[in-house]
Amino acid sequence: SLQTMGKEKLTLNSLAHSKNSSDGGTFKFITMLSPINPIVEVENSKVYFGLTKEVVLGVVGLGHLGVEYSHLFRTDNSNQLRFSYNYDFFTKPSDFAAFLISVGGGYFTDFNKKGYFPQVSLGMLLAIFDYAGVVPYIKLRNTFITDKTQSNIFDFSLGLKTAFYF
Repeated sequence: SLQTMGKEKLTLNSLAHSKNSSDGGTFKFITMLSPINPIVEVENSKVYFGLTKEVVLGVVGLGHLGVEYSHLFRTDNSNQLRFSYNYDFFTKPSDFAAFLISVGGGYFTDFNKKGYFPQVSLGMLLAIFDYAGVVPYIKLRNTFITDKTQSNIFDFSLGLKTAFYF
């Protein structure tokens, strides 16, 4: 199991059930860094492949903010930036693993057009070391472009994030 700096035991179960200090509990912060992960995008009935990188900072019980940069292997509008807010629902937590479902939404730009998106991801937080773990995940999202002359975008990505919690 995982140990905190004090004598209090930190397990993924306690991480998943963290609450506001009004009942004596404490918030648990999570920072997630992803390596470069693959992304598949469908836009205007065409399929594009690319790479994506995301950085997440959050507080368990309040959700997390994310910034994601994607580069698609195409000639036009190949760079994309997304800002999002997501809420994580932990299910079946144990000392070493916790399934999680994240739902949220955010803002999209490829520096020519902009839009807004809902997203959902399914992952599993696996404890590796004290205060650290990995999260394999699949993420699905649909971006609604604000310029109605442009196509909406659907994408999904598979990936792995490293998680640091304290």
